[in-house]
Amino acid sequence: MSNKDILRVGLIGCGRAGSIHAGNFAQRVPQAALVAVCDPVEDAAKKLADDLHVNNVYTSHLDLINDKNVDAVVIVVPTDLHMQMAIDAANAGKHILCEKPMAMNIAECEKMIEAADNNNVKLQLGFMRRFDSSFVSAKAMVDAGEIGDIVYIRSNTRGPSKPRPWMYDITAS
Repeated sequence: MSNKDILRVGLIGCGRAGSIHAGNFAQRVPQAALVAVCDPVEDAAKKLADDLHVNNVYTSHLDLINDKNVDAVVIVVPTDLHMQMAIDAANAGKHILCEKPMAMNIAECEKMIEAADNNNVKLQLGFMRRFDSSFVSAKAMVDAGEIGDIVYIRSNTRGPSKPRPWMYDITAS
């Protein structure tokens, strides 16, 4: 595979979830290379960059987005920041993988989609649960009619770490 066949990825948000995405793009996705990281906490960005041997470190998402060596961005920041970062990335011609939830409301989601469409870039939402084996099995059982008509589903899950304080703030997430 030539270098022109490699998707050069920039990560925005170097916290727990961002570090997982970064590690995957740096080590597990053969068609991609992690080329830049960004976090307003410079020490967090530098540590992740050092751990994954990434040369380009930013504290401003605009600086990362404007890096000509970045083809696509992964947005892993508090939800209230998703819309503007995605629009900025789309306007710069960068493809976007945005962590869930997509945005604070439907209007923000529609603006993100419009920016991606207007700039002919891909916008994907990172929702990994649809690929979890237990969810895939449950869906197959529903589709096969094994458990009858679904009336109500309640699912409580969370990541392995304690939720951050901003996650409880309805104005931020």
